[in-house]
Amino acid sequence: MKKSLIVLFILVSGVCSFAQKDFKVIAYYVPRVAPSDIPFEQLTHINYSFAIPAKSGDTLETLKEDARLQELVPLAHKNGVKVFISIGGWSVGDGGGDDSRFHRMAETAEGRKRFIASSMALVNKYKLDGIDLDWEYPDEDSPSADQFVLLCKDLYTQLHAQNKELTAAVVSAGKKAFGIKEEVYPYMDWLNLMVYDGDYGPEEIKHHSPYSMAVRCLDFWLDERHLPAEKCVLGLPFYAKKGHGNFGYSYKKLLEEGASKYDDYWNGHYYNGMITIANKTKLALDRRCAGVMVWELSHDTTDETSLFKTINRVKSGERGF
Repeated sequence: MKKSLIVLFILVSGVCSFAQKDFKVIAYYVPRVAPSDIPFEQLTHINYSFAIPAKSGDTLETLKEDARLQELVPLAHKNGVKVFISIGGWSVGDGGGDDSRFHRMAETAEGRKRFIASSMALVNKYKLDGIDLDWEYPDEDSPSADQFVLLCKDLYTQLHAQNKELTAAVVSAGKKAFGIKEEVYPYMDWLNLMVYDGDYGPEEIKHHSPYSMAVRCLDFWLDERHLPAEKCVLGLPFYAKKGHGNFGYSYKKLLEEGASKYDDYWNGHYYNGMITIANKTKLALDRRCAGVMVWELSHDTTDETSLFKTINRVKSGERGF
């Protein structure tokens, strides 16, 4: 572990080669903390999670306990931060990655039309700045990949007519990623690459979201899949995995229990500490990516061990820790 820390320290020992003025810092926000406690000065965008498609798939369920969203939006806008609604998620509404609601919606033009109308109504009701589609996942070997393109084309058009934006959360790499066709890129403002929970190689099974995974996934999307760098956002985990497939503590909980802010392993938990987060942020900057995104906001600390602060120090050209 000491050897790996030395290697990582070397990676971040210099300042970033450039500071990108419009580099995005995006946080998914599950309303576990009050909007007044959000570190808006560290963020550019917040993805409120989640709006859920109804069982029919072609409308959205009414947001439950939406008081926090109503409080969040004006406060975020006052601080220069945009708020998107993230639609879907791994659980969606039926649990465990069952995305049948999305499939039912997307398979017909009328279904897509009703879904877009419902989504736009929600955006306008809460004065949101855009939509993040978190369909996990359009299938690479079924019509849903083409239907996803048609959905995004029409939704993008309606959002941009109101000066709003469309993004999507996508799988980090592998066969499933081909459900996101290159034809959809013109209708996306950017893609949020979920570069965590990987199971594509021995190191990534053992070690939750290592630096090497970020390198490999950026190579995959930027080089093999030809995603424009200005539409590529690198995902960062603020939580641990404890063994393959098992969620561990949040970064905040890890430090409370005695883990090191610099390390990536503690008592069976694999995570990303300040050094790895700094390295990954620098990687995104060096590859001219649009920014980084985080799952999720409440997992961070609020003092100088904060991973958001680490990201922003690197973003501004500092070492990060």
